[in-house]
Amino acid sequence: MSEPASHAPPGGAHARGLLALALEALRTRLDLAAVELQIHVLLLVRMLAWVVGAIVCVLLALAFAVTALIVALWDAHRVLGLLGGSLVFIALGALLGYLGMRTLQRRSGPLEGSLAQLAEDQRRVEGGP
Repeated sequence: MSEPASHAPPGGAHARGLLALALEALRTRLDLAAVELQIHVLLLVRMLAWVVGAIVCVLLALAFAVTALIVALWDAHRVLGLLGGSLVFIALGALLGYLGMRTLQRRSGPLEGSLAQLAEDQRRVEGGP
């Protein structure tokens, strides 16, 4: 007797199963990437809030200190007081800029864990150990 015409070949079922597994793995990886990105954004916002607050407080304190110095030296060395205060602010700006650049260079990428997991998946698919 002949096989029914509606019967699907076994290769099609395997292909659909592999496609379903691939899509499920992709969805899991995208969920992981979304969570990882959300964590990095929250940490960045928190870090920026603390840094901005600290910088504002330090700059206000420094401004008041320079103002007090200029008032104290107004009669004898007013130009020296103004130049000294300006140099302090320039040095502080350069130091904060350097520290900011160093911090940004040391941070890992926001999706580094997800990319490592995708590389691991690719290695497994290719048959590596």
